[in-house]
Amino acid sequence: MRRNPTLFFVPSMYSIAKGKRNYIGENIGRITFRSIDDYDIEQTTLKSTIPHNRKAMNVMMRFIIPNLYGISLFGEYMLSPFNRSNRFFYKYRISAIDKDRTCITFHPKLNNTQLIDGFAVVERLTGRIIHTRFTGEYDMVTFEVNAYMGSGDTPYALLPLKCESKATFRFMGNEIRVGFYADFGCKIPMREPPTLQDEKFLEKIRPDSLKSIEKSIYREHFEGNGTVDTSRTTRTRRSNKALKKAWDIVDDYILSGQDAGNKNVSVSLSPLFNPLYMSYSHSRGLAYKMNIGARYSFTPERYMTFTPRLGYNFKIKKFFFNTPLRYTFDSKHNGWIELEWANGNRITNSSVLDIIKTENRDTIDFSDLNLDYFDDELIRLNANMKLSKYFEVTMGIVYHRRTAVNKTEMEQLGKPSEYSSFAPEVKVTFRPYIDGPTFTANYERGLTGIFKSNIKYERWEFDASFKKSLLCLRQYSLRAGGGFYTNKSSDYFVDFANFHENYIPGGWDDDWTGDFQLLNSAWYNASNYYFRANASYSSPLLLLTWIPLVGRYIETERVYVNFLQIEHTRPYTEIGYGLTNRYFSVGLFGSFLNGKFHEIGSKFSFELFSRW
Repeated sequence: MRRNPTLFFVPSMYSIAKGKRNYIGENIGRITFRSIDDYDIEQTTLKSTIPHNRKAMNVMMRFIIPNLYGISLFGEYMLSPFNRSNRFFYKYRISAIDKDRTCITFHPKLNNTQLIDGFAVVERLTGRIIHTRFTGEYDMVTFEVNAYMGSGDTPYALLPLKCESKATFRFMGNEIRVGFYADFGCKIPMREPPTLQDEKFLEKIRPDSLKSIEKSIYREHFEGNGTVDTSRTTRTRRSNKALKKAWDIVDDYILSGQDAGNKNVSVSLSPLFNPLYMSYSHSRGLAYKMNIGARYSFTPERYMTFTPRLGYNFKIKKFFFNTPLRYTFDSKHNGWIELEWANGNRITNSSVLDIIKTENRDTIDFSDLNLDYFDDELIRLNANMKLSKYFEVTMGIVYHRRTAVNKTEMEQLGKPSEYSSFAPEVKVTFRPYIDGPTFTANYERGLTGIFKSNIKYERWEFDASFKKSLLCLRQYSLRAGGGFYTNKSSDYFVDFANFHENYIPGGWDDDWTGDFQLLNSAWYNASNYYFRANASYSSPLLLLTWIPLVGRYIETERVYVNFLQIEHTRPYTEIGYGLTNRYFSVGLFGSFLNGKFHEIGSKFSFELFSRW
């Protein structure tokens, strides 16, 4: 291990960033498979010399169950050379070992983080993999996996019986080496999980004896913890204890976050301070975000979740939050009740847009208009139920309180500084088949006189989205929809459910597809109707990936095409290109208005350790 203070900022590595240089841990658990690449690992026992019995480099758990026969080896990463669809990306050499076994050596045609290098010993008669060893890179981790597969006459032939993984992590002068050994043939007695001190139980089920160096690490750890330095004064011991506790708090809540739970309760908290949660876009500016998650299970089909999203936008200097509390009473039919409190997004009062109607539609520039911005705070109560195999209905109420950002100026202009609205809403979702498109229809009607609501309106929206996964981890996404307002008997805010500004951005897979990246924020509230269409195509090996030196670091590339039609302007179009790697995601976009070039902009977000 070689380390320096920057290791403190790597998720899960704070605990080993100081102190000893050698650690060891053992984990006993049960793995429940729904399919070869869909499983849960239930940990029953953890014995570790890492302080507080923590885990380090938990990301390595991905490498203990490679999906050799699938398109990807680990989730959505690493194209498997054993899948026929990926043969274009590899070079193969076959040599006979004996009459029953053959060795297949494979090498990638280009140096890229999505491809691996190695060999496999296969059964000549069936093609079953007996043993494989391969190397690769993943999220700044260089790894080697050595897997021995199950027998061909058992139901576990697709799974490894034993898997040994070695990895080296390098980051800003730090170098951490780690080894994982997993044995899936352990027979654990069906009884209460053993305690951490139950050494006899561990010795009984441990598949292999500990090596001498592993025993020495354990011995040094437990002897060190049992040693008491009587020469220290009481004040020194208390001071050290208080300092240690303070650093533990920094570790738990500031740098590393939290992820804990038991059979019924689970809680996760992203770090309070982490520069990697920053993102930037041309239209929304710089933003910082964090996530919290909590779940309490009453039964497997009844549980409660609380998943707040918090963020700060530096461009408008405002803190945003969204706090949905959901009680799922029937998970089989997606039956739930949800209470949501959020302070929404900045919005404009649409009544001032009467001025825009007198402007030349070809020369409109919202940035030169003195639009009246409001902060939007909402409370929503919804209930959802899947009525059949194809239809799902959501019904509820929503209350908005919109307050002028500059109350003084609004009052001087003789305009209200606060608007309220109360509205019942209905959403119908139609899915003709599981892997097909999703169609939604939204209806919302504002009522006056309820909780001082003074906005009357009707809103209709229709949306269709479709995401299709192709071979070799390629994917395309399509979305089209529109909406309109009716019942204009009073002033109201144009605030569509499927077409609005988002000031708490997500990552690469959250909101980059299906959003307009350069659209002026005022345009979202500038029209009584809209029609949109969005399309994207992503692939791990598309364009820049094939460029030497540069291409090896690119994980996925994506192209975008977005179209918009609103009331006050002719067609607006965006095209873009983006890529993501272990460090960041970046996109470059260009927009066209009325068939002419309009502007160019970019979007950037950190991806470093996002999968840790």
